[in-house]
Amino acid sequence: MATIEELAIRNALVDSYNAYAQGLDSKDWDLVRSCFAEQVYIDYGEISAATGDPWTPRDIDDWMQHLVTVISKFDITRHTITNHRVVIDAGEVSCRAYMSADHVKFADPANPVATPDTTVTVVGEYNNHYENIDGSWKIRRSQLVVNWSAGNLALFA
Repeated sequence: MATIEELAIRNALVDSYNAYAQGLDSKDWDLVRSCFAEQVYIDYGEISAATGDPWTPRDIDDWMQHLVTVISKFDITRHTITNHRVVIDAGEVSCRAYMSADHVKFADPANPVATPDTTVTVVGEYNNHYENIDGSWKIRRSQLVVNWSAGNLALFA
């Protein structure tokens, strides 16, 4: 049975994933940034490969610049993050979760109709490792494994 402290940590990590998704989808960059430590390790495979080595810590503001550039290309995104699996082991706190994200660039923003040509969906799994910084759980290392994508991948170009 989980302790009160373990349940509080689990809730904080799920809240972190929710804030990250909400921040991306609402383009609230301060909210997204608040989810991360100042120095982070990012491994999103091909998505992050051009931005740096996943084994080298990077300044969160550099990673944020990349996220803003990618997400701002789209009129709307919807990130759904589910099936959170928290691990608390000898000071190591992490959480794996499934992710599905729709990214839409409307042909006519006045007529918000998504079509296969205007949409790309990415499905995968996040694995975030956290650090408690001043009483808040912040992402210190984030990995995204993309399982599959569908739609117009050229929209990411």
